[in-house]
Amino acid sequence: MKLRDYQAEVVAADERAWQQHDRVMNVLPTGMGKTEIFVQVAKRWAEREAARERVLVVAPTIELVDQAAAKLEARTGVRPGIEQANRRSLEYSLYRSPFVVGSKPTLCGPRKRYERLDEIGLVIIDECHGATTKPVAEMLDWFVGQGAKVLGVTATPKRHDDKAMANIFDTCAYEMFIADAIPLGWLVPPVAKCVQIESMDLSTVATNGAAGDFKEGDLARAMEDERVVFEIAEVTARESQGLKTVVFCASVAEAKAVAYRLIDKHGVEAGWVCGDKKLCPPESRARILNSFTNDPNGIQIVTNVGVLTTGWDFPGLEHIVMARPTKSLSLYTQIFGRGTRPLPGVVDFDGSTPELRRKAIADSAKPTFKVTDLYDNSLEHKLVGAFDVMAGTMGLEVAKKAQENAEKDGGPVDVDEALAAAKQQIEDEKERKRLAAIKSAARYKSVDVDPMNPHQRAPRVASDRGSVLMNLRPHKGKPLSAVPLGFLRWGLQKGVWNRTPGIRDAVATEVARRSGQPRQSPIEGITLPAPAAVQKSIDGINAALLET
Repeated sequence: MKLRDYQAEVVAADERAWQQHDRVMNVLPTGMGKTEIFVQVAKRWAEREAARERVLVVAPTIELVDQAAAKLEARTGVRPGIEQANRRSLEYSLYRSPFVVGSKPTLCGPRKRYERLDEIGLVIIDECHGATTKPVAEMLDWFVGQGAKVLGVTATPKRHDDKAMANIFDTCAYEMFIADAIPLGWLVPPVAKCVQIESMDLSTVATNGAAGDFKEGDLARAMEDERVVFEIAEVTARESQGLKTVVFCASVAEAKAVAYRLIDKHGVEAGWVCGDKKLCPPESRARILNSFTNDPNGIQIVTNVGVLTTGWDFPGLEHIVMARPTKSLSLYTQIFGRGTRPLPGVVDFDGSTPELRRKAIADSAKPTFKVTDLYDNSLEHKLVGAFDVMAGTMGLEVAKKAQENAEKDGGPVDVDEALAAAKQQIEDEKERKRLAAIKSAARYKSVDVDPMNPHQRAPRVASDRGSVLMNLRPHKGKPLSAVPLGFLRWGLQKGVWNRTPGIRDAVATEVARRSGQPRQSPIEGITLPAPAAVQKSIDGINAALLET
């Protein structure tokens, strides 16, 4: 399979990084083909090493283990070994695979099953933002100590608990975020709506430390309140309007209650799924998700808790409802990324460019995807939302302003346009405050003129407009023409303006003018600038001086 341009760049960047480092990381948004990239890296590694050194892929969930194994087999024609629960890689045989895919819980469990894997030259950590735990660190130390290299891939390098990825990885070889990928035409742009739930109150919900997310038990109790459930269901039914929708919930009880309310009260085809096999057997989950993804007339809305956040890809997803309030940018970015994938075949074509890809998305059956962010009535906590993910380098101030504007507007807004408007609004407000802070006085002179007398000409009025203003007391704020000549000469002699050459030159020019020496400086060593050059900087000098 031919790689996209940026995917080839990632592979090349990893190769360069390994020349100087043992552990490197890639950051790419969901939908940009992280699995395709690391599979190509694994394939090239195995081919280059002629199967002498093998490749281990570590995935966080069973679904991602099977997904990575299937992709490896499809791209290489070789079935990888599996190290997960009761499945074991065939290690002691001439026919062992050059690839092993294992689950993080199995490999890093108490038995440390990674130690049974032999001749591993490359370890690939999928969803590596979860790799900062002590067991994973010990596993990587084990392999690196034997000469292995490490590659971590993730869409969300920032963790809400502020554990630095630098503690695990030496460098980030390639980095791209959702806010970068959408203008390039690889992902679908979002349309967001902020809805405040009147009965939801998070003011008493505790957090895990100053920078942590909500405590799960406290958040679950707040979200399971029947009034909150009823409002979530009502908002979801109203905003979905036939769109394939996933609702992200804080608990199984919330997910079940919202789904049943949608069915019983609003007449919507809905289902719920969770990761607990006792509460939601695998066959039940498969049936619900199959109806949702493959049947246009089947289930329209799926509520879930902890199942569809990672490892689940459905390009046809049109609407996300965030009914699991969070302070974690990492968690929200994972959820947000479920909706950014374009429909199959839309952006991959010969001769594609960012402009052509954006047009292809706009003309497709999924030109945008919708995000409904639910906020509590107290606004006690700063919750992460769509604007935070898309703000990119604009910063938190712009994201907050865009969110506030969206809440006031009350309707769906294009996130890019809302952020751009918020950024301009903040810049305008800062400029207005700057101008208001400048202390200046209008100076003018007037003369009476008889408009009926054709022989009377208006005399030339002397004006101080354009003069540099003095910055020293007792004459601060006066134009230089109104400052005593002796004071100006004293300042030049003492060198008080040597650090501000613009003022020094203007004072020297004024002294020369009033001394009858228009082009000669009274101070030796000072070269007077051309009058035009002095006049050009006057406005800027005044603004800087009068703010001090």
